[in-house]
Formats: sequence, C-alpha cells, structure tokens
Amino acid sequence: FGRPGVECYCQHDSGAAVIQLQFLINEGALVSALADDSVHLWNLRQKRPAILHSLKFNRERITFCHLPFQSKWLYIGTERGNIHIVNVESFTLSGYVIMWNKAIELSSKAHPGPVVHISDNPMDEGKVGYRTNPPCSLSHTLQM
Repeated sequence: FGRPGVECYCQHDSGAAVIQLQFLINEGALVSALADDSVHLWNLRQKRPAILHSLKFNRERITFCHLPFQSKWLYIGTERGNIHIVNVESFTLSGYVIMWNKAIELSSKAHPGPVVHISDNPMDEGKVGYRTNPPCSLSHTLQM
C-alpha cells in the first residue's frame, strides 16, 4: 500500500478468499470482505497491519461492499438482494437494512438477484443506488 516500491503483506487467519477491499482514504485503514461472509476493519498505521474489528454474516452471503468517500457508513450488499449498513466508527451493524422487496416497484415482486454494485449519490448523501444480477437498477432514499 502507498507509494511505488512500498509493499505491505496482510493475511486473514481464515484463509478465505478476499472478494473486495475498500480503503478508508487518509485514515490509514482498510475494509476487507471475504468469501466466508466476514468483513474486517484493518489498521494500516502500524508497522504490522492488524484487524481492529470483524463482523460475520450468518444468514446472508456478502456479494458487494461500498464505502463512500469520508462516510461513516459502509454498505454491504448480499446474495438475497438486501443491503446492510455498518457504522465504520464502531464497526457495528446500524440495524438499518434496505430490503429488496421494499425497494422495488410494487408491480414487480420478482426477486432481483444478488447485489453486484452500490453507488452513493454525490449530490444527495441520503440516496443510494444499486444494481442486481439479473440487471435491475434500484434507488433508495435513506431514512436514518
């Protein structure tokens, strides 16, 4: 991590495959999402990086993570089409979940599939857009 020629080696104890990394820009931290449905917050400011906090999902499989720039919210998309929101400062689930059946139009009750992309709205931090597979684009206004 860092400038050219600088390397850092990190390894999870579980040995599970890493599916996504999200840097906390200018914070010296990193979020890793693993294929075993765990999410870890790493401290990169020390000589040897270490995991500060971890979360394990038991009922849903993680498919995508998004951390908006300078946000305290980490969005975690799942195979069921839901999005869970984690408070990065405490690394705890906020309790706020965007449920797929509440986000789609009432006329369409077909399951949209797993979350494959999440984006924040740079003009309105209270809105988030996401995409599922098969392709279905959804928008949600946060009420937190």
